[in-house]
Amino acid sequence: MQVKHLIALQQIYAGSVPRDLAKKSRVAYERSGAVVVIADTSAVATKLKQLAPRIVDKIVKFAPEVTSIQLEVQVTRANDAGLRRPARIGPRGRSSWLELRDALPSSPLRNAVATLLQRGSGSGDEHQPFDGEE
Repeated sequence: MQVKHLIALQQIYAGSVPRDLAKKSRVAYERSGAVVVIADTSAVATKLKQLAPRIVDKIVKFAPEVTSIQLEVQVTRANDAGLRRPARIGPRGRSSWLELRDALPSSPLRNAVATLLQRGSGSGDEHQPFDGEE
């Protein structure tokens, strides 16, 4: 029974907030007349706080015992910047970096450029475009 109630609260909640906010937040549970919503970021929580009266008004129609909404931020691994796809250096960019590397004398800067070229090539495929480059 409680699971069905939470699913219904989630559906009502998702229908009362903009789609982009609904994707980045969810109903966690109901406690003492408060629906607890988990937001992925503090920015999402701040926007939801502004919408709280509207959200509660819609939820009250389904669950009259609900009198408030509590927002919590829960950062997940999916939000970590480290999980982004690494950038690749495309052919034109790679050519320019190779030119620079070859023009430099043996030095820490030359080593750094060489490392950048290795990391930028990713899986060894030199023909992957850098963002925006074809």
